[in-house]
Amino acid sequence: MKATLENGQLQIAVKKKGGELCSLLKKSTQTEYIWQAGPDYWNRHAPVLFPIIGALKDGIYYYEGKCYKMGQHGMARDLPFQLVEKKDDELVFSLKSSPYTLERYPFEFELQIMYTLRENELATTYRVINPTDNKLYFSIGGHPAFNCPLNEKEKRSDYQLVFEKPETVKIQRIINGFRNGTWELILDGQRELPVTDDLFEKDALIFKGLKSNSVTLQKGSQPFLTLNFKGFPYLGIWSKSATAPFVCIEPWFGLTDDTKHNRQLTEKEGVIALEGKGEFRHTYSILIH
Repeated sequence: MKATLENGQLQIAVKKKGGELCSLLKKSTQTEYIWQAGPDYWNRHAPVLFPIIGALKDGIYYYEGKCYKMGQHGMARDLPFQLVEKKDDELVFSLKSSPYTLERYPFEFELQIMYTLRENELATTYRVINPTDNKLYFSIGGHPAFNCPLNEKEKRSDYQLVFEKPETVKIQRIINGFRNGTWELILDGQRELPVTDDLFEKDALIFKGLKSNSVTLQKGSQPFLTLNFKGFPYLGIWSKSATAPFVCIEPWFGLTDDTKHNRQLTEKEGVIALEGKGEFRHTYSILIH
């Protein structure tokens, strides 16, 4: 089942499974910006990553001496959310802890996802509520996949990712799903990252410490969309293969494990420790040009 929302410029659709954005349409041109999923490449659109990001070493983690299992990117993306509020410009989805989640993740929580339309911009807000007096440990992030190319007779390699500011930055490389401790210089005083066919041959690119608050997907001088990730400490960029017709731009609080991690949940890089009765709230947005 899906819920829809539109204004004069944009129309969106969100699946109740995972609270996942599955369509972002520019009405004037009928251009679909979100990857429509498919078994040939990737069967998801824009999953929400919670309460972990990436993979756990050996598929497990420890908390207060007990061992728990959890699959890649956590469980929220596969669970049913409830549509708890619909306004003229906003959809609000909610997932609460349950006996199922508590077996895999020993914390009570409420995760809300708010999708808000403002003219030609879609804002996605994550709100994590801790209903208990104890700390709540979690990571959270987005995984939106954008159609690339956006037009017929184009190639993905015609496109570039252009950062807001010149960047001199190394990326953390991933091998078999885990960070292996190696770093690779990928931008040296540049703003532009060409989407070459071999850009993702070593898996996702993980950025940390960027000066930029946004990145734009464009072809030459023509921008198509800008993702604003201000305040997110990490940014992932990924596609499935050299021929997959999409690019994911992923703002994160948290990372996949490294190969030497001790598997303690409280010591994961980027993990958030939310105080008792506390609330976490953060937003990223997609501006359509």
